[in-house]
Amino acid sequence: MYKFVNFNNITSNLKKLNFKDLIIFVIPFIIFIYYLHVFNPGIMPYDSYNQLHQIAIGSFNNWHPFFHTFIEMICIKIYPSPVSVCILQIITFSTMWMVICKYFRRDNDKKLSKVFILQFLVTLIIALIPINAIHAITLYKDVLYSYNLMFLCFLIKVLVDKKGKVSYVFALIISLIMAFVAQIRPNGMYIILVFLIILFIYLFRKNKSNKLHTIIPVLTIVFILLISSLNIVYNVQDQPRDALMIKTSQILVDYDLNLDLADTDRNKIYELISKKDMKKFYNPQDTDKNFTLLNRRAWQDNKFTYLMIAMSYTLKNPIHYLNYLFYSAPVVWSVNIKSPIIQIPEIDHNFGREKFYAMVKQTPVTYYDNATLTNRGSSEFKSLSSFVKLMKKNKKFNIVVANPALYFYLSIICMLGIYLISKSKGIFFAYLPNFLNILIIMLSVSAQSIRFLYPNFLVFYLLVIILISELKKHNYIK
Repeated sequence: MYKFVNFNNITSNLKKLNFKDLIIFVIPFIIFIYYLHVFNPGIMPYDSYNQLHQIAIGSFNNWHPFFHTFIEMICIKIYPSPVSVCILQIITFSTMWMVICKYFRRDNDKKLSKVFILQFLVTLIIALIPINAIHAITLYKDVLYSYNLMFLCFLIKVLVDKKGKVSYVFALIISLIMAFVAQIRPNGMYIILVFLIILFIYLFRKNKSNKLHTIIPVLTIVFILLISSLNIVYNVQDQPRDALMIKTSQILVDYDLNLDLADTDRNKIYELISKKDMKKFYNPQDTDKNFTLLNRRAWQDNKFTYLMIAMSYTLKNPIHYLNYLFYSAPVVWSVNIKSPIIQIPEIDHNFGREKFYAMVKQTPVTYYDNATLTNRGSSEFKSLSSFVKLMKKNKKFNIVVANPALYFYLSIICMLGIYLISKSKGIFFAYLPNFLNILIIMLSVSAQSIRFLYPNFLVFYLLVIILISELKKHNYIK
């Protein structure tokens, strides 16, 4: 019988941490901290200033999920600077990565095993790839979301390894991670709701006796509801923009320009956006630019009608819809992507700040929503900036280190390798949360920024560590 919380086991596991774990933790921690030192107080695009300003004035809306804004607010209360949020992100990744490497390594003696050496090299490469360090110090909700999604994939692999026979402590942890995934980014909720159903079926078939198939979904939903209650406590207002309106209108404009629509449907669409503005509006790879052209009143009054029009023509023209999806989201599937389709976080965040405050017609009220790069112009800043900018300037370098589609394909190859070695299909189940993320991002066009698909990179790194473990287990590594 499993105990709900076994503190002795937790203490015992902590005591098992050794110098190898410390090394794995320290590598990304030190390198990411160095980036933070050079780019102090962190990298903040438009969205970051939006959230920081909400915290500064104490008035919140849910255009960005409030739970992430709440996490930032707690960090800033501890230390009133964006630096505190960056440190949380760095510690989160370093800790999760240390746990992952420890699980897939057997420290039976004090010698440096080949598995540890390979883990060390993989960890060093990950830390040196600039996209990982840049994300670690960028105040995007996508960063903590991506870390938690990677860790969820890891926990599913553990669940598979244990054939569903895990403790209640494990159930508590995986439920909490799933709640975080659901609440830090909007698309996370869809991933978790779908995944909970699949997980329930898996656990029910594997192990009916300990009721985990019920406990994990219930705990997850309880945690999601508890996190959601923060919106009530802090009086979070509805978002000023309707994401569904933007996505639906984009599809309707495409259908108006490319399909044979009934006159009544066309006229209805022209109430939402004028025929004159169609060409100006239509950019399937960037839905955010011209949202101001939409008639919000028409959308609010006839939302269901517009959704039905979009759904009707989608069902009638499924091939066209699929072509539209692939054309609008090349970042999901195309390795040969050119800027500006791939948007990498900018080091210079003055543009993001100026753009936000010009939009809201307000001025910053505290230091942390008016932050500037303190080391701009220094030799360290210039050197590291030049290295980071290779992601944009050098096409081959860009494709190798900053292309989520490439890492998706590499993940497929890696999973096939793991499957052929282990003969276990569980690895595909472990990847499922990230696959759902890819699918939902593709459906919710446009996906012009790699931050939406940053989990592709992290989960691939996880798969590499799993592959090393399987190679050792089956004596391919002596």
